[in-house]
Amino acid sequence: MSRDYQPGPPPSFNVDGNDLLQRLNPEGIQRLRPHLKPVALRAEEVLYQAGDRISHIYFPSTAVLCMLTIMKDGRTVESATVGHEGASWVSASLGTPTMPCQTMVAVPGTAHKIAAKYVEEEIRQNGIFHDLLSEYAHALLISSLRTGACNTLHSLAQRSARWLLVALDRTSGSEFVITHEFMSALLGCSRTSLTTVLGELEQAGAIRTRKGRIELTDRKSLEQCACECYQTIRENFEELRAREDNLAEA
Repeated sequence: MSRDYQPGPPPSFNVDGNDLLQRLNPEGIQRLRPHLKPVALRAEEVLYQAGDRISHIYFPSTAVLCMLTIMKDGRTVESATVGHEGASWVSASLGTPTMPCQTMVAVPGTAHKIAAKYVEEEIRQNGIFHDLLSEYAHALLISSLRTGACNTLHSLAQRSARWLLVALDRTSGSEFVITHEFMSALLGCSRTSLTTVLGELEQAGAIRTRKGRIELTDRKSLEQCACECYQTIRENFEELRAREDNLAEA
């Protein structure tokens, strides 16, 4: 576990940090507010193991979560990434009671945690919230399918650049805390291979690496190093935001 991030007191209640909560109508926020608990999440913290019953849902503000598929031999690869645009496995509230894969904190930060039963209650009585979560679950599925194809068809350098850009989009910052060892587990590669690739990206002027931290220095250069999947995933979530805005304004 990374020691570079030392969480302080949980943040005060502020739905502006999470896109889904921000778009929830005032009545829905009033009902959920007493049950939303602000939490600080540590890097590499395991929120759910595969097969665990989903008792709580996390709405990230500054933290980034990842869904990891783990093979019997211990090899891992990331299946999906969740940041301030969404929530951890919201399909749990649409009829899926268990987690299909391990859920971990990729980038430490803050989130709001709520018991799944309260989300289920809100879905039943709030059509706007139901539609928002359905739209997000669909966008997350598209992103997950694209990530799976990317992990198979594209080079490690392309996948690394794609992952960094996706993570940066979800933190809304220019840097984040992550170790080479953990990032290599997300990408399903060796630590040595990843360190080589990150060194090449740094030489290209795209990023700057420090112990346990990666900083973006030139987004255009990093985008040029990434495969087409980054743009596809980005456009997918831009379309999601437009649909969510229309729902929230309806």
